[in-house]
Amino acid sequence: MRVPLFLRWAATVLLLACTAATAAEVAPPSPTAPSAGDGAALLKSFFAEADAAKRADLAAKFAAVAPKSWTDLKAMLHAAAPRPALPAGRQNLQAPAEGETPPVRYILRVPAGYAANTTRGWPLIIACHGTGGSSEGALAQVEGWLGPDADQYLIAAAEAPEAGVFQPKRVNMEYPLAVLHDMRRRANIDSDRTVLTGFSKGGYTTWATVLFSPGEWAGAAPMACYPITEVGAAGAVLFVPNVLGLAIQHHYGANDIEAGQKEGINTLSRDVAEEFKRRSAAHFEAIEYPGQAHGIQVDAARFREFVRTARREAFPAKCHLIFHHLWQGRDYYVTATAAAKAEFDFRAPHSIKAVGPVTDVRKVTRDYLLAEAFELTARMPPGNNIVAVMAKGIKEVEIELAAEKLDFARPVRVTLNTRTVPNVPQRTDWMELLETVRRTGDFDRLVAGRVKATVAGAK
Repeated sequence: MRVPLFLRWAATVLLLACTAATAAEVAPPSPTAPSAGDGAALLKSFFAEADAAKRADLAAKFAAVAPKSWTDLKAMLHAAAPRPALPAGRQNLQAPAEGETPPVRYILRVPAGYAANTTRGWPLIIACHGTGGSSEGALAQVEGWLGPDADQYLIAAAEAPEAGVFQPKRVNMEYPLAVLHDMRRRANIDSDRTVLTGFSKGGYTTWATVLFSPGEWAGAAPMACYPITEVGAAGAVLFVPNVLGLAIQHHYGANDIEAGQKEGINTLSRDVAEEFKRRSAAHFEAIEYPGQAHGIQVDAARFREFVRTARREAFPAKCHLIFHHLWQGRDYYVTATAAAKAEFDFRAPHSIKAVGPVTDVRKVTRDYLLAEAFELTARMPPGNNIVAVMAKGIKEVEIELAAEKLDFARPVRVTLNTRTVPNVPQRTDWMELLETVRRTGDFDRLVAGRVKATVAGAK
């Protein structure tokens, strides 16, 4: 018996419908792919995608529709990144372990007006507490200095990983960075307006942190302290060149010295202020409080003005870094990745030989420590389309190319110790740019390419 043609069609349609229904039950519907012309949707998909190969495909599609203005791109990045909800008020949070830094507890104050997906990030203040203090106390201090202006900032007060007085160890020099990085993942942060501050022990932490990570911060406001590192008081001014481009407001009491001492926080702070002046630092402000000792009454109005106006220059025209450990070698857009000599061992005894009579022991010590240090210097003169790096004691460096500072319509040249570096990217690497902001959460610092280079004959 022959089946009529229309019945065979009906059976086929029914069979296809049943097959489709069965497939729908087995496999969930795939998400709708973003349009190739929808930049914002492509970015959201990029941030959410776990597979690197798929992110590379999304980055290539985004490159074709990316905003022509870097400012517009930053706004799009701020709005597109996925973030957890942050209700107004105080949140007890913990930054995950990072390198040698253990998990860091901190309190975050979220103002009522905070919004997670605006096109501009919120300014952030990170506060470090003093000896015997707490994150709650540090938060209360900053709130008191800011007054009603506190509602214009996200404020994170960190709990020091180690109790007792400040010790110049890596963990105490880096735990504010763990909080900063965690905040970038959690909140819509303006990384060009992030300020680190602290009182006494927290001030020592502030100095020690920014001296070796200046490119992460808009500014620093250390109080009732001076720069302490493994070098000790003899090296209070040794690392000043590291932060000549950073906005710093240093507060100290004119009488902050212990009985019987010939030098104290007051005298060493004056030495530091004089060194900044001698080097013509444009963004350093020393505030000495006459008649006051360690418990200074901070000039809140000047502090408010400082945090309101401090801005980061992520890719300065010139920067210089002095350091003794490889992990400290982060000079804005140049990072030391391999050393050509052993790191300086501060625990071992050292003999310093001087020629002729010694009239200034501190200077002799600083000269010795400077000779033993690693150094990085980077220059990126405006309009020259060149990045020139000089490295001392370093075997290998990684150089980031600034999207906003270099013109990829013209040849871009990179030199390391005066030798031209080969294979420098000559166009914006969109995968690198988007991967960098995805990894760091820093949407205000655009890296168009990355170069690793070896120092010829390094020693």
